[in-house]
Amino acid sequence: MTRFRISAAIILLLLTALSAYPQQGSGSGTGQGIAQTSPASGGRQAPAGPPIAAAAVSEQFHTISLGGRIEPKNRVVHQIDSAGYVQNIKVQVGDIVKAGQNLLSVTRKDDVLNLYKPTVLTARISGRVSDIKVQVEDEVKAGEEAVVIIGTDGYSLSTYVSDKDAFRINPGQQVSARTPGGTVIRGTLVSRSPEPDYATGLFHLNFSFPNSQQVHIGEFILVDLPIDRTRGVFIRRDQAVRRYGKYFIWIVTDDMTLTAREVTLGTVFGDLILVDEGLEPGETYLTRLSGREKEGDSVTPPGE
Repeated sequence: MTRFRISAAIILLLLTALSAYPQQGSGSGTGQGIAQTSPASGGRQAPAGPPIAAAAVSEQFHTISLGGRIEPKNRVVHQIDSAGYVQNIKVQVGDIVKAGQNLLSVTRKDDVLNLYKPTVLTARISGRVSDIKVQVEDEVKAGEEAVVIIGTDGYSLSTYVSDKDAFRINPGQQVSARTPGGTVIRGTLVSRSPEPDYATGLFHLNFSFPNSQQVHIGEFILVDLPIDRTRGVFIRRDQAVRRYGKYFIWIVTDDMTLTAREVTLGTVFGDLILVDEGLEPGETYLTRLSGREKEGDSVTPPGE
């Protein structure tokens, strides 16, 4: 009898434990009844209504990247005016000078009695002294290089472009440049040579950039130069449907129904493509396709 009671107790405990486990199937505690949201919605439910948009005019372009090292916009090598001996030097490398400031003086070789005033070499531009090529008491000749001054009013970049792209850019257009570290500066395409280097076929370009503390003279930069500027109505390439060798988009009519319209597509710019014909600014079209669209399908306006 005792053995029977023990067996019965064990069976009762097993049944109790089994009843604690959820059963597979509908309503079994697997999340049924909990509102689900899309990960892409950031935890918010998407707004009601279909994905539609009104066509608008925009400008797209391709870019080419040209590299080079930035130089000072102005760099003047000051030369000795008359032969003699360097009497004194008034500046040091790194000094900031103004136009007209005394750089050094030279005495005549034959002025043993100091009868003549020394010849003074003055700065022709304002800027920073980058090099001094003579020393005190050096014997110098007229025309000899003495002091180099670089301007501090901006930078320039000299580089080259192929004949394929040379005539798709225009002097005066604004450009963006970046260093390998990601610093961005903006400037202007100043000039393009009227003819190429006939040995290479390359055209010379000159860019101008304003003075900036973010970049340094001699630093390598890449200029992102826009070409093939095109203005018009653009759609994403996946919004056009190809049928029988032609392209169609789903237009949303005034009565909020779908109609397939043939379009002529043009230049591709990344994920966008130009609509040459078939879509006018302000017309509404379907922006995300399921592949199940049909002619005359009703479209619910957004928010309804």
